[in-house]
Amino acid sequence: MQEFINSIITHLNSSINEFGSASIVTCGGSSPINIFKQLSLRDDIDWSNVNLTLLDDRKVSIDHPDSNEKLLIDHFAKNSAQNINIVSLCNSPNEVLEIKRPFDIMLIGLGGDGHFASLFPELVDNKECFDVDANPEILFLGEMGDPKHERVSMNLSLILQSKKIILISSSDQKNNVIEQAFTDKALPLYYLLNQNITEIDIYDLANSKPLYFQGS
Repeated sequence: MQEFINSIITHLNSSINEFGSASIVTCGGSSPINIFKQLSLRDDIDWSNVNLTLLDDRKVSIDHPDSNEKLLIDHFAKNSAQNINIVSLCNSPNEVLEIKRPFDIMLIGLGGDGHFASLFPELVDNKECFDVDANPEILFLGEMGDPKHERVSMNLSLILQSKKIILISSSDQKNNVIEQAFTDKALPLYYLLNQNITEIDIYDLANSKPLYFQGS
């Protein structure tokens, strides 16, 4: 895990040194919480020059237990990272779109149904969501997922405007979903893994090691 965290810090510092700022876009849920906690302890980066936003969120208040933004506040924006600049996907989507692109680090989790961000299986035929040539957008979606809430999410074409995308798996079950998604077009993850715009790194959090599958 430490090598994984070091790699993120290196990428962010490189962008700060070159451009004066850096960005992290992350999934919510429980999977990245330990990553947030470990990054927050690092004092070898100027967090005030880092923009932090979400890949997707539930349309709930910031103090709601299902809010992904609350996770950022509770677990990331503290310790050495208390001055990080959180840009709200729900409340300030236009400001998110103003963050310098390509984004520097994109952390993506997945669900057991193969969804990522808030791009669920029932949306796979929606070109606005999954077409890599679609306008890069932040989409406001209906109630879906578990917990069931209205959702806000980056579409795939916006997600791909990233220098480094890391797909994180938190269990052997999700490792199997990733392997299946290389060939199963019914899974939303298929469209992330089978595009040729941005390389996808895959990291197994449960076993603290990179994952490599046939076709990856």
